[in-house]
Amino acid sequence: MIVRDVLKNAITYLGLSDLLSTTTFSGSLTPTEQQEIEINTLVACCNLVVNEVASEYITLKNSVNLTSNTGIIYYSQISDKVIVDILKVIKNGVELKFECLPDKLKTESGNLIVEFAYQPNLNMTISSTIDFNNFKLNERVLAYGVVAEYCFINGRYDDAAIWDNRFKTSLNNINRPRREVKIKQRLWI
Repeated sequence: MIVRDVLKNAITYLGLSDLLSTTTFSGSLTPTEQQEIEINTLVACCNLVVNEVASEYITLKNSVNLTSNTGIIYYSQISDKVIVDILKVIKNGVELKFECLPDKLKTESGNLIVEFAYQPNLNMTISSTIDFNNFKLNERVLAYGVVAEYCFINGRYDDAAIWDNRFKTSLNNINRPRREVKIKQRLWI
């Protein structure tokens, strides 16, 4: 998912169709200074929404295979992203005990699988990729959040509350566990 696609949906919801005709969104017109300000504001809103989703609703996880001779693994060896938490350390299919230190992870030596939670990039530009590809989260839901933030920034508090409600309801629906529906068998006479 790309920031530009989320912003296209948000711009449509906000009724700012003149922004879609600019070269930033594959149009033919060069954006004016005011339009550049609006686009930058929307990108900032998208960064805020991605941060909110990653910190409150969805945990971004990844795993990496590493080999350690000493049992000490520096976080920079695990990932270049900001690591929020180490979830598991696995060796030969068995979870190991580990200790998280300020700059490294201490565990047993050998071939290890380290599963970790990370923070998404919070300094995105219009052409950046958003890290939520593994989830049911789509561009429309993120656009609801962007519109809510944009309305709040511009003092449209009633509109912000409506869009924020749509955003949070959609996120809760995504996270809600689905249950299998079973209908009791009926006896036929």
